[in-house]
Amino acid sequence: MAGTKTFINETTANFQVTLFIRAGENPVNQDGSESFTLEAGETVTITYGNETDSFLNGILLFTIANGDLYSSIQFTTIEDSLLDVLLNTNSVITITKQQTEYILTGSNPLPPTP
Repeated sequence: MAGTKTFINETTANFQVTLFIRAGENPVNQDGSESFTLEAGETVTITYGNETDSFLNGILLFTIANGDLYSSIQFTTIEDSLLDVLLNTNSVITITKQQTEYILTGSNPLPPTP
């Protein structure tokens, strides 16, 4: 089964996002990327990778908003690093802004009760 992740943009910026997909379980192995646009205030669910390659190694955020160009790329090189845990143990990634920095946080919302 491919990986899926929901991205929530709680800012006024429109982002170009690239997810870097891991080949197998070793973080140094790459298996391509998946790119998408995340508009201001938008929530999207993205499917990436495949049955054997469903982990993420990194993320690239890019935007030009309010006269500023912002670009950030982050990669993990070992399992259980802070970024590895953020990208691979959360079903939802939320983007917020603090001063001039865009912040990623992860969560796993509980399913609705019947």
